[in-house]
Amino acid sequence: MQEQEYDFLPYVFTENVYYIDAVKSEWEIEASTKQGETNEVSQNQDTETKTLKQEISKIKSDNSEKQSENKSDTDFSYFGKNRKNFLILIKETEQENLKEADSKLLTGILAAGQLSLNDVAIINIAKTKATFLDMYKKLKPTSVVSFGVDVKNLGVPHEFELYKPTKIKAITWIISHNFVALHSDKTKKLGLWTALKELDFYTNPNL
Repeated sequence: MQEQEYDFLPYVFTENVYYIDAVKSEWEIEASTKQGETNEVSQNQDTETKTLKQEISKIKSDNSEKQSENKSDTDFSYFGKNRKNFLILIKETEQENLKEADSKLLTGILAAGQLSLNDVAIINIAKTKATFLDMYKKLKPTSVVSFGVDVKNLGVPHEFELYKPTKIKAITWIISHNFVALHSDKTKKLGLWTALKELDFYTNPNL
């Protein structure tokens, strides 16, 4: 409806008359309201998107930390070059490797069989949470000598006799007393020596 259609109103009303397009105003109000609602929804969606991204980022970070923890649990270091796939297990809580006196004893035991540290891999189980399976995957030992280590704690469910070589599948096991006991007891040293001589490569450097 055009504005001139209301020209007759001053003749009916004695006071000033003002023209207001009510329909247009309602549209403007409605449009303004919808625009406000749209902006609010958009802001909410942006907030939700940011929150979701933060949650995903946190989950990835947590998973990364767990993977890092798992890796550190199963990883381990060893001494020697493992040329003979000969694994030696020790338990030294005070330091990374053997004490000097224990190191001399072990060096002498190896030398008696014409071996050196290059032929073995020495693992201090007090410094790792790795299982024997973890060690096997990395070192592929064919012979294992345990000096005072309870191999059940490494996941080996077998009963062993001291100084009696026991072959389980492709691995020959020898369980010995710890170095403290060996230092003071020649009988135990002889028992270990007798057991080691049953390893083919122990007295044959060509194997």
